[in-house]
Amino acid sequence: MVTPTKHRFCHVMLAMIALVLCNPSASAAEPGGQTPTAGNTFLEALLGGQFKALIRYNGMYRNSGLHVLQDSSEPIPELEQKQQYSALGGYAGYETGQWLNLSAGGTVYTSQPFGNNPDERRGLGGLYEGDGGQDPYTVLGELFLRWQYRGHRLTAGRHEMPRYRMVSLSNIRMTPITHSGIVYDNSVLEGLSFSDGWIREMKGRNEKEFIDMVSGARLAESSNGKQLIRGPYNPGDFDETGYIGAEKEMAMAGAVFTRGHYTLEAWNYRVTDFVNSTYLYGDYTFETAGRFSYTLAAQYTLQKDIGSHVGGNIDTWHWGLRLGANSPALSWFIAYNQVAYNENSYDGGTLFVRWGSPQMFTSFQVQDGELAGEKSYGVGLQYDFGLNGRVRGLVMRCRYGYYDLPDDLLLTDARQDRREATLDLRYSLARDSGFGVFTEMKGLSLRFQLAWNNYRTDYDFEAYKAIHGYDFDRVTKDFYDARLYVEYLF
Repeated sequence: MVTPTKHRFCHVMLAMIALVLCNPSASAAEPGGQTPTAGNTFLEALLGGQFKALIRYNGMYRNSGLHVLQDSSEPIPELEQKQQYSALGGYAGYETGQWLNLSAGGTVYTSQPFGNNPDERRGLGGLYEGDGGQDPYTVLGELFLRWQYRGHRLTAGRHEMPRYRMVSLSNIRMTPITHSGIVYDNSVLEGLSFSDGWIREMKGRNEKEFIDMVSGARLAESSNGKQLIRGPYNPGDFDETGYIGAEKEMAMAGAVFTRGHYTLEAWNYRVTDFVNSTYLYGDYTFETAGRFSYTLAAQYTLQKDIGSHVGGNIDTWHWGLRLGANSPALSWFIAYNQVAYNENSYDGGTLFVRWGSPQMFTSFQVQDGELAGEKSYGVGLQYDFGLNGRVRGLVMRCRYGYYDLPDDLLLTDARQDRREATLDLRYSLARDSGFGVFTEMKGLSLRFQLAWNNYRTDYDFEAYKAIHGYDFDRVTKDFYDARLYVEYLF
């Protein structure tokens, strides 16, 4: 018997494959938007475009251990809160060739249950969880019109925005984040590029609908009984699900300057009546006579509330340093990040990072390093086995992070210290070497990720609860986070 879910899945996947096979000579799109072939006539432009398609299987499992707090001399009991999903999906899209320097495109993204998805277990962002379950979804994530002439590009509508730092894809589940708005990119001058944008909405990784930029930041009034918003605000803008006030948009501007051995970037993101975020980045590469080159990178973030400050007081910052070494087959890095601690700011100074991929140097598999007062230390190593013919097509990456958070009993925003160790293995059947763990490439590839997260639990949680009056009753214990990706990029 064919279930409705399997029936929908078959139709979606057959449509995705047909889009590619009907034009086998078309090449896949590069991340960030391709330069479509120019057409002499409207019909040539319409038919001479480029297809892109990805079929992805993604399965995740996490055995989140929890301590239950209680006023008793008995040992603290433990609960197991398992989370998992198993899904098959991906995307299929098409962008026309150029006609009068104009092109148009669209992409459909889908995620369908495939395999084991127990009803009693929470999802992890691979299937639609809006109703508390794990449902399939299909969404038109891209529908845009693009004008492109030499070093100028103007894109309007729904589209992927992979290269704008705090606004990016965060493509770590079944489908990426996409945004809706107008973005102008200028790369006329050699080594210098500018970007300006007005972003109306965004679609989360496992969402069916586009939402405004305040909701996309996951602004909430409280969590587990703790008041997150500090300072004056309108309680009518919130309910138990989060922000429900007027929709807010984001103005974005950035510049990237690259010359010789160094790169400088400056970005600003201004969400109306909410927060202004400034992000700065720079790196310098030292060439040596040996096998390694060394790169020193620095980053800085500043966030301040603006306008009618729907999120209350926001006044926080973050900075980080990263030293990396690279050779053809082996690379390693050490990194440090620090976030401000300010009890007069939202959630003690926690940064808003959910418009795309968190930019912290110590953002690994589970931990992102954006919490109030967090000092994080990270090291990592990556090795390409295929470069010297050892195991062709295999890349391995190992990382370790220590996340030191404020944990004094009297601090309002104290949290548990934690550690994370990760192992990533990526195997490509299309390339022997020269690709990173997350490099998107044509053909079939497999990726396995395993992270171990260790949380300190030797605090006097009951005393903290008594002082601050929060009604939480559980704290996080150690857990494993395992992920498997099987991907075919056309």
